[in-house]
Amino acid sequence: MEEGTSTAAASGASSQDDPAPRLPTEICARIIDHVAAGLDLGYTFLAGNPQFLALQSCALVCRDWYFHTWYHLRGRVFLRDRNDVRSLSRALRERPPLRGVVKQVVISGRTSGQRSLIQHLGAFAAMLSGKLPELSTITIEDAEWTVGLMRVEDFGYLASFDLVHTLTIFKVTMSSIAQLARLISALPGMRKLYCFHVDCSEKHPVSPVCLPRNSASLEILEVRWVAPAVEDLLVRISQASRLRKLYFGVDGEGTSSSAGSSLRSQAFLDASAASVEVLILRIAPDSSVDSHAVDSTVERYLNLSRHEMLWRLQIYLFHPFVAWSWIPHIVSRIPSDHLMVISVLFFIHADHAANDLDRVVTMMEEDGTLLRLDDILQAECFTNIAPGGICLGFDHDRNDWLPLVKLFDSESSFREQCGRWDTLVRRKMPRCNGRGILTIVYSWEEHNNWSCNMNAIHEATKH
Repeated sequence: MEEGTSTAAASGASSQDDPAPRLPTEICARIIDHVAAGLDLGYTFLAGNPQFLALQSCALVCRDWYFHTWYHLRGRVFLRDRNDVRSLSRALRERPPLRGVVKQVVISGRTSGQRSLIQHLGAFAAMLSGKLPELSTITIEDAEWTVGLMRVEDFGYLASFDLVHTLTIFKVTMSSIAQLARLISALPGMRKLYCFHVDCSEKHPVSPVCLPRNSASLEILEVRWVAPAVEDLLVRISQASRLRKLYFGVDGEGTSSSAGSSLRSQAFLDASAASVEVLILRIAPDSSVDSHAVDSTVERYLNLSRHEMLWRLQIYLFHPFVAWSWIPHIVSRIPSDHLMVISVLFFIHADHAANDLDRVVTMMEEDGTLLRLDDILQAECFTNIAPGGICLGFDHDRNDWLPLVKLFDSESSFREQCGRWDTLVRRKMPRCNGRGILTIVYSWEEHNNWSCNMNAIHEATKH
C-alpha cells in the first residue's frame, strides 16, 4: 500500500515537472496578427478596446511575443514632447521595418486633457519628413498654438507627408485663423478634416484669410463645437469643396440664445447641401424649445430642404433628449429621392443609465413623435428606404468600450427595458414595421453592424 502510494506520488511529481506543451512561435505570431486585424485605429479612444487590451497582454508574455506585438501597437504613435520625437526618430533608424508600420501620429501637449504648448510640432515635421511612408493620419490635441510656434520651413516639411489624408484637431486653441488655414493647406493629400472643440484667440479677423489650396479636394468634414471664427472659415472651405460626408454638432447655443451661432449652423448645412450624401447630426441643446416653436426652430437652424443628394441621415441625441420632438420636423423637409437610411441614437449617461433609458421610453409613450414619424415616412419621397433602413437605438456616453448591459443592476433588468422599447416602437410605428424597414438596436456595436449592412446595400444599388 505504502509502496503503491509513493510510486503514484512520484509519478504525479514527474508529470508536474514536465514542461507544458508550447505552440510554435510561427503559430503564436499568426494568432497575434489575427487579434491585431480586428483593431480599428479609426476609433479615437482605444482604452478598454478588447483587441487593444489583448495585444497589450500578448506583449507581456515573453520576448518573442513582445517584439511581434510591438509593431502592431506602433500603428498609432503619441508624441508629447521633443524627447518623444527623438525617440521615434531613433527607433525608425534602428528598426527600419517600423517605417512602414506607423500609420497615425498624435501630437499633443504634455498633460492629457490640458491645453499646452506643442513646440515639438515643428521638430516632428523637420526630423521625420520622408521617414514615415505609410503615415495617413495626423492628430493634434490638447494643444495651444501660439504665434511663432512653427517656422515657415516647417510647413514645407509637413507638405512632404503627401499620403496623409486625415487631419484631426481636438481641443486646440489657435492664435489666429490664418494659422489654421496654413496648417490645412500644408497637407496636399488631405481629404478628411475633423475639428472638435477648436478655439481661436483672434475673435474678429481683420481680413478674410486665403482659402487653403486643397479646399476643393476635401470630401469628409466633421465640426463639433468650434469658435465662430473657425466655423466661418470651415463654411468657406465647404463652399469651395464637394463634400460627400458632413458631421455637425449642434449645442444649446446653436438653437437658443445666440442668433449668430444659429445662423452659422444653417449656413454650414447650406454650404455643402448640393453635394453631401451622408449627414451626421449630433444634437445636444441645453434647454427645451416650446412645442409651438419647434417647427420654426428647425426651419431656421436645421433645415435640410436643399439636401437633394442625401442618402443617409444619422442623428445622435444627448441627455436630456429635448430635441427628440424635432425629428419629424427635420425628416419632413428632406427632398432627396435618394434617401435610403435614417437612424436616431440616444446617448444615455453611464452614471444613471437605467433612469435615462426609462425616461426615454416614458417620453416616447407620452408624446406623439413616433406616430408622426411613422406617418411622414409613408410619403412618396421615402419609398426608397432600404429594408431595415429606419434605425432607432441607444448607447452610453463613456469611451471605455463597456457594454451597455453592464451599467444596469442586472441583465434581466436591461432585457426588460429593451423589451419595453421594442414593443413600444413597433406598436407606434405600425406602417414602417409592416414595410420591414424598422430596425431597433441596443448598443453601439449593433448600430455599427447595422451601419455596415446599410453601406453594403447602398453600394449594391450603384451597380
